[in-house]
Amino acid sequence: MVNVSIPIDFFNDCFVIFFTFLLYRRLNNEFTFKYLKNDVMPSIIGGVFCLLFDDIGYFIFIIFFITYSKSKFRKIKILNEKSDLLLLSLIIEVAVFQLCAYLSMKLISGVEVTRHLNLSKGDLMLVSSEFVNLIIIILILIVITKKESIITSTVVKIKTLKMERQIFYMLFSIFFAFEVILFIGNIERITAAIGGTILIVFLFIVFFMGWQMLNMIKIFSIRQKMANEAEQNKQLNEYLESVQAQYNELRRFKHDFKNIVLSMNVGSTEKTSKNYDELYQELIQQKEFTSDLDGKIISEYKRIANEPLRGLVIQKFFKAKSNGVKLNVEITDNYIQLDNDILNVVRIVGILLDNAIEETITGTNKNIDLAFIKNDDVIEISIENPLNHSVDVRDIFKQGYSTKGNGHGTGLANVSGLIDKDSNLYLDTEIINDKLKITLMILKGGQ
Repeated sequence: MVNVSIPIDFFNDCFVIFFTFLLYRRLNNEFTFKYLKNDVMPSIIGGVFCLLFDDIGYFIFIIFFITYSKSKFRKIKILNEKSDLLLLSLIIEVAVFQLCAYLSMKLISGVEVTRHLNLSKGDLMLVSSEFVNLIIIILILIVITKKESIITSTVVKIKTLKMERQIFYMLFSIFFAFEVILFIGNIERITAAIGGTILIVFLFIVFFMGWQMLNMIKIFSIRQKMANEAEQNKQLNEYLESVQAQYNELRRFKHDFKNIVLSMNVGSTEKTSKNYDELYQELIQQKEFTSDLDGKIISEYKRIANEPLRGLVIQKFFKAKSNGVKLNVEITDNYIQLDNDILNVVRIVGILLDNAIEETITGTNKNIDLAFIKNDDVIEISIENPLNHSVDVRDIFKQGYSTKGNGHGTGLANVSGLIDKDSNLYLDTEIINDKLKITLMILKGGQ
């Protein structure tokens, strides 16, 4: 136990609170002079709390900050991502300060304090601790700045998944346990060696828990994304089934309507009107309303067993149609099922179709052919589109190559990268009669 003068103790507590605000502002992307200036007075108030109530002052500080935020922003939840970031900042600062205090105690334990400094060993320990603390906080701020995108992404995930309350309770439990350890250590007056060992072990546990927390958020985010995609696929299937039913009903209606009108021709030379003649002749010359029309994609999509791939084809069909391009889909087998590499296949086919649509939009030939061919050990997905530019098949998959100018040319390069990483996927490219044909070959049962 060291003796510390009240002024030094007060300034030390103020600096701990202010350093907490520094971390909080940096984590919350509010690291400006305006905010830092406004944090001076709360730091002094927090220093008073800690001077009067010792470590309990930190709890009072947290409660005061949350209550103040709630009263200032009435529509904001009490426990939100800002509360989490503040508590995390306080845990980091208190842990860093305790570590600095332990190191300072070991360094000056054998140093004789000269009289002209007018400082006791306890005062000198706190002053040196804050100096080292400042250096470490600056280093932490630099790291946070470099990892800003990752931190922002994590905060957004927590907010999106509505995990603010759970994270706050976990952080509060860590902080409470930390303060209990420090409180018991002060009462029992344990040696510096034991206290330092306990502190280091606790920090290791906190680091491990933080790492596990990030993994938990990542896994939970992936599961939520998969659940959302499953729900979207379900809704898409329901929509397509509805469209299929309407499509079949339209076919029946048109067929019946045509027969009724044709039956009205009794060979009479007296026609009721010129409009009737025109309608009659048009219906005679009209082809049967079959699935070879645009509705083919709707009537045949169920042959693709994999929902993500099926949904992608439907979406690209409508994208092509909205741009005046016709996507002709041919499936040679009644059932196309991919057992492996679903994600890579969807990404590759999506990129190839996007490039085919973009190339076809600018030309006179507005047809793209998409074929699914199933053999014994290979499934082939072939995409053929007309070319409006001279291209070299040896260059189109290189990074930066594009006929669209600067800023493009990454899509097909990504396809090449995905193919190189997957031993079950192969790509064949050829140009025939001014048409680019790219065939993705998927080995079945590969490892």
